[in-house]
Amino acid sequence: MKTKMSRRDFIIQSAQSAAVATAAVSIGLPGLLQAAEMQNADAGDDYKALVYIFLAGGNDSFNMVAPKEDGVLRTRYEESRQNAALAKEDLVALNLSEPPQIYNDESYDGFGMHPQCTDMADMFNAGEMGVICNVGNLHEPTSREEFLSGTVTLPPQLFSHSDQQRQYQSEPTSRFSYGWGGRVAELVSDRNPDSKVSPLISVAGLNPFQVSRDSEVNTYVLSDKGQVSLRGFFAEREEMVEAYMNAGSSHLMSEKYQQTFRSGITAGAVVADAFSIAEANNTDYDGIFSATGADTTTVGRQLKTVAKMIAGRASSTNQRPIFFVKMGGFDTHQNILADHSALMEDLNAALKSFRDALVSQNDFDKVLSYVGSEFGRTFTPNGNDAGAGTDHGWGGHALVLGGAVNGSRFFGTHPDFQMGQGLDADKNKGRGRWIPTTATSQCSAVLAHWLGTPMDELSSVFPSMTNFPDPFAESTNLNFLNMGDA
Repeated sequence: MKTKMSRRDFIIQSAQSAAVATAAVSIGLPGLLQAAEMQNADAGDDYKALVYIFLAGGNDSFNMVAPKEDGVLRTRYEESRQNAALAKEDLVALNLSEPPQIYNDESYDGFGMHPQCTDMADMFNAGEMGVICNVGNLHEPTSREEFLSGTVTLPPQLFSHSDQQRQYQSEPTSRFSYGWGGRVAELVSDRNPDSKVSPLISVAGLNPFQVSRDSEVNTYVLSDKGQVSLRGFFAEREEMVEAYMNAGSSHLMSEKYQQTFRSGITAGAVVADAFSIAEANNTDYDGIFSATGADTTTVGRQLKTVAKMIAGRASSTNQRPIFFVKMGGFDTHQNILADHSALMEDLNAALKSFRDALVSQNDFDKVLSYVGSEFGRTFTPNGNDAGAGTDHGWGGHALVLGGAVNGSRFFGTHPDFQMGQGLDADKNKGRGRWIPTTATSQCSAVLAHWLGTPMDELSSVFPSMTNFPDPFAESTNLNFLNMGDA
């Protein structure tokens, strides 16, 4: 059954469709390259970019980061994960700069990263990456007893992919009306005063995260290969578009569509300039992304496009862009070990190449990457054979990567892996659906403030954050970013 599109959605999608139909470069490339060099040489460059990498389907993050060394958590991991457990000798050791905070004050710090995540482990050990433990959608602090007795307000449609994805990218307390990335773009618009293209850029299509509250900023959509130009179409089709654009109209809807289409083409020219600037610098994007195999994956190509947009930012003049990247396939109800291993291999390659590209173009310290998923997965598998998988869980680990990260640390509170008690939301013996110890609103508020959202505006973006401990208090253990001049 077809869904009727609202006028607002029609206009927004028209603008986004128009945006990928680009005109020829409108500004001289030599001038842009000179501007880019001046911008990169400017010690006062205030540029900050957030790259929001969403792992759709529910990442089994307790195999992405798992206990490696002997101890209480390794014992519980092996007993409960059973045939979904990774061998301790295969995990890549993580060297934590501080002991992690573990639920029930357990003592353990012998963690490792998935065997396919060797480069991610290197980033962590080099102080470039941190782990935010057991993040998930919450309306208010929730205990096992409150959950099982129904005496606490829960996020709507808990354990549903679509609902939890929207809530993870927005706010779990109310009916969806905006994504927090979109709202933050509105609140920091003073950092993009001469913006020539939207600071909300997606390389993965439309998404809840970048929906603005007041429709002041719309998402600019690119493909994972960059732009599609009208110049590649038949001449007759191009002439038809030009004729339509130049035709007068007394119809309000038609006139509005022409305006948004024309605006999209203008913005497309600016984006084309950005790619030209990036291609002219000294970063070998093809070599960097082919070295890891990331150029053969969708998420790798998406991040390659993002890296180029960051390198060519002189064309857009945006100082606070927010990028959306998505990697699918994480709903691993079957073949958890094999399928998740392939996913981790692709994620590792993409993050490694993206990191190396940013370092090459001298932008690593200006870019913050966040990697999260709508929920974790059950700690126990759903079968005893080799083809078993894991089912929808609740809390799960997130990653932060960048020069502003207080790396080599775990933030928040890690589960103690006690089945059927404590953080386990399941009845009786339980399956290890860990109740989150950090709310998405707390975690997201830290990211939003780093981008420049004023402290007194955070509760309007994340109404539920006032139900939880202050994410900026030292005792909350969420100081995963060096705020600088935020």
